[in-house]
Amino acid sequence: MGLVRIAVLSLFVFLVSASQDENENFGTSCDPNVTISGGTITLSKGGAVGSILNYICPFGFYPHPVSSRTCRTNGHWSLMRNSRRRIIRKAECREFRCPMPSIEQGTFFPNIASYDAGASVSFECDDGYRLLGSDSRTCLINGRWNGTTAVCEDGLDTCPNPGIPAGSMKSGTSYGTDDKVRYLCLNDLVLIGSNERICLETGEWSGMEPICQHKHSFDLPEEVASHFSASFSRFLSESNVVKKSDSPGSTGRKLSVAEGQNLHIYILLDVSGSIEEKDFHEAIYALTNFTDMISRFEVVVNYGVVIFGSRSQIVVNIGHVESGFSEYVAFALTDLKYETITKHNDAGTNMTGALKTVFEMMVLKKASMNVKLSEWKEVRHVIMVFTDGRTNVGGSPKPMMDLIRRFLDIENSREDFLDVYVFGLGNKTDREEINSIASKKNNEKHAFFLQKKDLTSVFNTMLDLTSVGNLCGFANKSLTESDQSSYPWYAEIISTEKPNFRCSGSIVADEWILTAAHCFEELTEGDAGRKAITVGSYAERIQLKIKSVLKHPGYNLTGKMEMGIQEFYDYDIALVKIEPKLNFTTFIRPICLPCTMATNVALRKSQTQATCADHEKELLPSLGAIEAKFVQSIQTKRELKNVKIKTGESQRPLCEQDALKASIYVNVSDVKDVVTDRFLCTGGSIRSDEAISCKGDSGGPLYIRKLYRYIQVGVVSWGVKNVCSESRLPTYARDFHINLFKVLGWLKQHLGKSIRFLDLSQ
Repeated sequence: MGLVRIAVLSLFVFLVSASQDENENFGTSCDPNVTISGGTITLSKGGAVGSILNYICPFGFYPHPVSSRTCRTNGHWSLMRNSRRRIIRKAECREFRCPMPSIEQGTFFPNIASYDAGASVSFECDDGYRLLGSDSRTCLINGRWNGTTAVCEDGLDTCPNPGIPAGSMKSGTSYGTDDKVRYLCLNDLVLIGSNERICLETGEWSGMEPICQHKHSFDLPEEVASHFSASFSRFLSESNVVKKSDSPGSTGRKLSVAEGQNLHIYILLDVSGSIEEKDFHEAIYALTNFTDMISRFEVVVNYGVVIFGSRSQIVVNIGHVESGFSEYVAFALTDLKYETITKHNDAGTNMTGALKTVFEMMVLKKASMNVKLSEWKEVRHVIMVFTDGRTNVGGSPKPMMDLIRRFLDIENSREDFLDVYVFGLGNKTDREEINSIASKKNNEKHAFFLQKKDLTSVFNTMLDLTSVGNLCGFANKSLTESDQSSYPWYAEIISTEKPNFRCSGSIVADEWILTAAHCFEELTEGDAGRKAITVGSYAERIQLKIKSVLKHPGYNLTGKMEMGIQEFYDYDIALVKIEPKLNFTTFIRPICLPCTMATNVALRKSQTQATCADHEKELLPSLGAIEAKFVQSIQTKRELKNVKIKTGESQRPLCEQDALKASIYVNVSDVKDVVTDRFLCTGGSIRSDEAISCKGDSGGPLYIRKLYRYIQVGVVSWGVKNVCSESRLPTYARDFHINLFKVLGWLKQHLGKSIRFLDLSQ
């Protein structure tokens, strides 16, 4: 009985003590007046127990020694410790510094322990070695070096010297077949990429070159967009011909997916308790834009969408037929309600469970294709993970990712059939964990670390990059910008003898410019060399030689002189062949032409049944007025202008009739003598002023936007009145453009080897 009394007494004391603790914790809070030198704080729950205090630093700085603290039950914030576990009393914002680089068989200067943002370092090799990589590099504001690792190479081994990334040490100095090198990051830097690489028989190193980065450092949005789209866009080629190379400096494998190739994209979105409503909606917006963009390419895509916290939920099942429709996927994403998702969700992050859900979908999808296993082996798979925290439920996700790789037989020379991109959002992500599951492929990057607010800009920026190769009709999405990236197909024709001469044109292929025939009215045999073509931004204009000029055979400016018509612009169209061929970039890119396979994809038409008539009905419907654009140039200023093409039964005749108010046609009685059905008509100011072309805009493109693609439908030919210098437009100010649908046979005859056209006989 004595033992029982003691046990009961102990239990009573424990319960009383627990009750006292609860009473003591009730109303307990931490001091909200916490500061960080050089920065600010955010505080959840008003500083009550469990509150999270986040330290916020300006761009280019990071919080030291920690980025956040938690309010404990004793009313104190969690301790701050540095990398050596020493307690730090005062938080401060420290500026990112770049780690010291390293180079074998060479030198670099200046040689110091670390470098401020903006500092540069130069490299030189010893005699007998040649320098590969960047000969100079600049420290960026996020503590990373621009450019590529400098290497001194003697060319004596199977593989080139893999180099030593800044902030790392390398073991292994033999670079023959099957030799290995290993890397270790110094000074608490985190390794992203492959910590071990093997020299392959092909003379390339396996895996991805490692990068040693600060644990608080974020990627710049433009860097993420560049790397991601360069790698991802290989799936999106509109050609079933494998390209030999892309533009200089582009990254990513040169792999094309044949027309109709199947691509499975799995999107995994972290909705654990730490995600805020604003971040959730921005992520949904970015992903819907992404799926819509992918739909513009010539590849068959099926989606699987999974949201996960401590548990996983399938939003779009890749095994269902609707997973192949981007509209359905976008609807399913936008239909997600933040309140519903987070209502029963806890703070757990179970990435392993999310990957298991993907694996199960893959197994069922493969089973459903049991009679088409050869087709299954040709499917390419992409997994995109978006997470704002480290896994704290379900264990490490790496074993599950390894299982997926084995299921897809990726290890057996099939690396190109799986890409895993992981986007770590915010400062609570586990970078080593993310690196462990992301793909590691030579010259590519698949693990990204972003501020949450930058995710949307990454997907928007993707369309502004050189990495979409030769795909036509892409421009800067920000149409308010009046720079060359908003109209990268714009070309200018200049005269080497007449400084005041100017015409415009459009890039339609890597060696062809489309323009107006009258821009070469005085052309005689051997005369092409007196003119030149310029393309690109003002800062980096490129001048090209004219190899030949092909004017439409129906063009004859003086063909109706006997009728008193001094100038007749029917068939006013020409093709200029240039040299050298263009390398496409952000500022130099072709525009799409109607009745081509590229435009077929942009319009989402059937790859086997679409006709040219379908394109014309879509682009130039007889509805009244179609929104279009052209580039207006006044001296050195260029501006993207909006106009309306008059196609309606009532509007077009009115537009045409104003042609007779041109000074050269005042004696013409029948407008059909000067305006044939090969012209499109824009302009007028009855309700609102509409832009008019200026002197020198002749030959420029008139084009229509279809979401992410731009399609040229006309060539600027002539206008009723040059009124660019006047503040008020007369109502009869009209422009006339050659309708490309009326000259497609001629275009295909000369461009057929550069552009894939539809069957024009249908």
